[in-house]
Amino acid sequence: MLENQLLAEALRGAGEAELTALANKGLYKRAVKDAENAALDFTELDGTALVIVGGEKCVITQPLSASKCSCPSRTICRHILTAILLLQKTLPEKPQSEGVQPPDTPTVTEPTAPGTSLPEKSPEPSEAPQALSAAECEKIHACAEMCRELICGVLSHGLVRVSESAAEDFELAAVRCHAAKMAECERLMRGLGGRIADCAARRASFDSRIFTDRLLETADCLDTLSDDLTPDALGSFRGKYEPIEGSLDIIPVGQRTMTGGGHEGDIFYFVTADRNAERRFLTFSDLRPTYYENVRRRQPAAAPWGLGAPLKNMMKQRMTLSGAKVRGGRLSASKDTVVTALSGAVLDSPLIHSMMVTDLREIIVTLAERASDDETDRLFFIYPKRLADYGFDRHTQRLIMTFEDDRGCTAKCVVKYRAETKGFIELLERRCARMKEARSRTFSLLVSAYIDEGELRLFPIEVYDFIMPIELHGFELPQKYDLTEYDADSAEELLCHISRTREMMTGIVRTGLQAEIKCNDLITECGKLGMSGLAELTKELVSAAESCRHSMKDNSRDVLRPMQRLKMYLDLAEKKLEITSALAKLQANNGNNI
Repeated sequence: MLENQLLAEALRGAGEAELTALANKGLYKRAVKDAENAALDFTELDGTALVIVGGEKCVITQPLSASKCSCPSRTICRHILTAILLLQKTLPEKPQSEGVQPPDTPTVTEPTAPGTSLPEKSPEPSEAPQALSAAECEKIHACAEMCRELICGVLSHGLVRVSESAAEDFELAAVRCHAAKMAECERLMRGLGGRIADCAARRASFDSRIFTDRLLETADCLDTLSDDLTPDALGSFRGKYEPIEGSLDIIPVGQRTMTGGGHEGDIFYFVTADRNAERRFLTFSDLRPTYYENVRRRQPAAAPWGLGAPLKNMMKQRMTLSGAKVRGGRLSASKDTVVTALSGAVLDSPLIHSMMVTDLREIIVTLAERASDDETDRLFFIYPKRLADYGFDRHTQRLIMTFEDDRGCTAKCVVKYRAETKGFIELLERRCARMKEARSRTFSLLVSAYIDEGELRLFPIEVYDFIMPIELHGFELPQKYDLTEYDADSAEELLCHISRTREMMTGIVRTGLQAEIKCNDLITECGKLGMSGLAELTKELVSAAESCRHSMKDNSRDVLRPMQRLKMYLDLAEKKLEITSALAKLQANNGNNI
């Protein structure tokens, strides 16, 4: 039995939630199994306990997070967790008369990732939000400080020299964010950890510019956790789904497999049969977390809404739902939702025909009007005049399909190669070959649309060779989107400069603060473009980075703040310019002058 009471109390207070927060759920479960058949061999020395586990020496101390192990792991490993569990078995139960019971601790559960609709738990009684206690605020601030240190570590050393344990460190920080009920920070930190793992594994899916944006977005989120904390500022682990009155008639139109961001699984796409519905597209996500061990084996395919078979086997059935709930275009897996009727789904119908887009300008205008990040607001059926060209770019590792509309405007449909998309790309190449051979228009697509570097881009979800619309709607470009030649040239020039500035920031994150930054031409160009505000922000960042490079101290925080301010400026400017640029480039592609 342990003689050191402080260590004994620390061990007694370490439940499943605390131990999971120290490492992760997978390591905790493995340690539980190891501790079942292991014998305890320990020695007390100077307030610590030396425990032999699996041939490794573990020094368990108070706080438990400071415990060390002789194995190569740089973080809390399974040996330490096993040692803690074995030591706990030696502790006598604390009598009820010895003071106040410890407060309830939250159970760490697998969080719902953004953009997913994992099955909901039973609803809990609604209560008025409680003010955060001083202890809770202290825990949140400590966790935020740890997250900020990790971000500054990446910024200081750069992705090229980031530590081998960086991905694990970010995942551990995400688990601690969960324990501190910091839902939004948990999502962001877990996303960064997944992207760092992609970078370390040299996966084609990794994009350093996107990583830079997410890094600065996380820093912005941490900055909101000020002294005046409220539960609302921490975010929510589960978004609120709004019930739909009456029945909901949905038609399945597509399915795609997704891997990345710590999750993998399928996303199912539906169209509402109600032509007057505010949101025509809906999705259901059957995504499973991959950041815990052996999760893939434990998660069966989703069969929501009382279906007797997995949803992926029911994608040819039109469904009528009762008690449906929706959030941001995503259908809930609530037990209150049930399928009340099934019938064969027909896609070659007036309902789908009426949603077909034949003028690519309509997509850009719709994106501008909606200004939403919800995937369902970026979904479109397109009925192109022809497939102008297609091919796999070996340099960028992308399959590029160029579609032309009735006006002669062209837009590229792009799929980036990854191990997970190999089969999908091969299928698309076969479909493209058929499209090129077809003499008449016999194909249409379900696509997700976005603006990238001032150009319209499409991502294919489904390709149909059996939908031949009879009913089609026309499109007239609103007058406010009529462009002059000056508008087009100015937008393209400014976006080009913004892109170069973003690349400069990405270079800092990629190589670290010890590398030299060459951007005098960027500052000079800002003056020529009349963007004095951007010039000042760029100067501030470059000056802070140069100061950090010539200092022996870690001044990465002095660089992080101006990077955040510069990104905010670029985001606002880009949103104003990208629609103008996309329309201009689209119209220029048909040979017409603006």
